[in-house]
Amino acid sequence: MARIVEHLKIEVADKVGKLAEITQALKDAKVNIIAANAWVQHGQGFMYLVVNNADKASKALGPVVDRCEAGGRVVCVNVRNTPGALNKVAAKLAEAGIAIKTCYATTVGEKAMIVLDTNDNAATAKLI
Repeated sequence: MARIVEHLKIEVADKVGKLAEITQALKDAKVNIIAANAWVQHGQGFMYLVVNNADKASKALGPVVDRCEAGGRVVCVNVRNTPGALNKVAAKLAEAGIAIKTCYATTVGEKAMIVLDTNDNAATAKLI
């Protein structure tokens, strides 16, 4: 099952404790993180977040991040957490000529959720 949601794109200084600040602000605002992807590049921290309330999250994060903006619409795909699950999705998209621009995932036990940004998210959501 796939659904299209908004994810947030966040930029922060690369410093110790920043993730704790971000997650505390979201906790205080009662915003649930559904999926996250974070990395540092050239001394700058970046994060993509799928949350249960993007507007509330943006307001809560304003004081603790350098930048928080709508990162665009992405496709969330629920799959079983088994070997080859991501390959099955990626192969289906490749066969349909759909390019994957961003991919990250989260797992819990036997369940997994893949977050995809493609060159055609509407077609991706229908295909998967």
